[in-house]
Amino acid sequence: MIRIPDLANISLIPVAKRLPREVYDCILDQLAEIHLGRDEPCPDCYLKDMYNLALTSRRWDCAVKEHMYRKIWLTTNEDNFSTPKLRIKGTTRLKLFRRTLRERPTLARLVRELHMSQFQSLYNNAAIDKKEIVDLVASIVMACPNLKRLHSFHIPYTHTFDRLSHALSTRRNLKERVWLLSENTEDEEQEGDDDLSNIYYHTATDPTEQFLDLNSNYSSLDTLVLHQSPTRSSTGLSFRALIGTLKQLPCLRHLSISNFPAASFTNLTLNSLPANLQSLRLERLPGVTEGGLQRFAKSALTDSIQSLTLIDLGASNILTLSQFLSSKLGSLVKFTFVQWETPTLPIGASVPIFQSSTLTYLHWEVGSQAISTVYSAYHTLSGHSDPRSRSHLLSSSGTERVPCLATSILASSIQSNYFPSLTKLRAPHDPQGLLQSVCKPRVSALLPSDKLFVSPLISCPFVAGPSRGLVSQVDLSNLFGGFSCREFTGVSTGTVDPRTLPISIQSRLAAHSRILDRRKLPCMYIKVEDPDGCLVDIHSIYGFMGRLESRVKYEVMPDQKRGCLGCEEGRNGGESEWVTGIGGLTGDSEDFEGEEAILGRCGHVNRRHREDVGAMDLF
Repeated sequence: MIRIPDLANISLIPVAKRLPREVYDCILDQLAEIHLGRDEPCPDCYLKDMYNLALTSRRWDCAVKEHMYRKIWLTTNEDNFSTPKLRIKGTTRLKLFRRTLRERPTLARLVRELHMSQFQSLYNNAAIDKKEIVDLVASIVMACPNLKRLHSFHIPYTHTFDRLSHALSTRRNLKERVWLLSENTEDEEQEGDDDLSNIYYHTATDPTEQFLDLNSNYSSLDTLVLHQSPTRSSTGLSFRALIGTLKQLPCLRHLSISNFPAASFTNLTLNSLPANLQSLRLERLPGVTEGGLQRFAKSALTDSIQSLTLIDLGASNILTLSQFLSSKLGSLVKFTFVQWETPTLPIGASVPIFQSSTLTYLHWEVGSQAISTVYSAYHTLSGHSDPRSRSHLLSSSGTERVPCLATSILASSIQSNYFPSLTKLRAPHDPQGLLQSVCKPRVSALLPSDKLFVSPLISCPFVAGPSRGLVSQVDLSNLFGGFSCREFTGVSTGTVDPRTLPISIQSRLAAHSRILDRRKLPCMYIKVEDPDGCLVDIHSIYGFMGRLESRVKYEVMPDQKRGCLGCEEGRNGGESEWVTGIGGLTGDSEDFEGEEAILGRCGHVNRRHREDVGAMDLF
């Protein structure tokens, strides 16, 4: 018997009680997107709105608690001057949160993620209280039995006992782990000849056994980051410690290895990596040779890789790149290659072809090369023989700056449709716009945020063309290495200093100058004649930078919004400004020296340019 509900009684029930739970979830997800998904995220405003919703009704309280405790945003109390200041500044909320978790284990079991970017800054700026901050965070981790991720708080591991490493090793549901391997200078200074650990072997004091034990409980771990401190003088992890750790992780899918010395990470280690990896990042590994990279590219280990990042590996052979950009990697979707040293082609070797039917995103950051070996090779591949193109290869100093041969081969391969699935291409160093010319035309290469840096120097329109009146001109060819950036609507009276502009803005201005240069050259003429055949008028249709039939977008946005002032050759302390690095993960690569506490539009104190960077942002 079907029971017909009484519509009169339903109308008496409040609307909030009649809504399904999915509606509450959608509202809360949108609230998180509003406060945390914008350019200037504010966790304080997000937590305040969530708290106000929880006070609305019991239905809202149940929905809010599950969302708010599933992903915890922990902030310092530096903007709240009414709270009592403890010995460690900014840890009041941390201690109150720890007390809540200990008194209410039901809420503690809901916690899946901890976001602590402000405490990372607090730890980096602390002088003598770092250990106490680490112990506080470790106590929070121990209070969350189902923790999966610890975001934006990473400390160096010195192969000695610390509470945070021990606490994380006990979380069996952990999904990602970041190891910042460093040396313990304090113990080395205090060690003496009478130390029993130097005479007898103990498993508990063996760094290899310690590291293996700390990674033995991660049956669900899928993301692992291993970074060796560049100041370490020893050989680092042994082959057994590294490969043994990887073999203990059955669910590992995303792996990043960087800065390991030659004795610690070799070709043997590279070709012993686990199978079924989906994302792999290799950065500054001097022990990996050209032959090791080629054998790895041909092995079955690359069959499942979807995202591959190669940074400063010293690949000097173009044939090595052709092994990665080939049909062999049938699952590759994203490829990042960063290297200031230009790869070359061996004498007598045939020019290879870069191709991939699955690649959708490509970051290409390679240095330039002399014209004698590149100009003839590219124009032979692409069939271009226009003498006007060679005149654009001269810089203001008279020297020719052109893309390297690898960049020329890539441009020719894209134009020949060897990358049918490619939709985004980012090339920070594109000397003559060779890669920009094979992409979809852009109206502008500048971002609205660039006005903050450019406005003291120039005022540049986002839509400009030859038909518009130009009130003044400025020559920035010295700044962009041969690319003129002459046409802008309005110029301030101040002089242009190249060192005051971040590298990313220099790259975007160079790309935008190429767009303006093409708009000055007519690509088509329309002649209007009367019935007698006499010429009445001529209309010029000006050109554009790119190909209309191309589906590839020329990307000009870096991974992180950083403004590296005074960087040389596009590098910030050895890291690319365009690709997220370990410095962005640990908060060490801030845009300006120190962190400036500023008031946001909402009135809360925010750390300037500090982003919540996770381990997955490295891939």
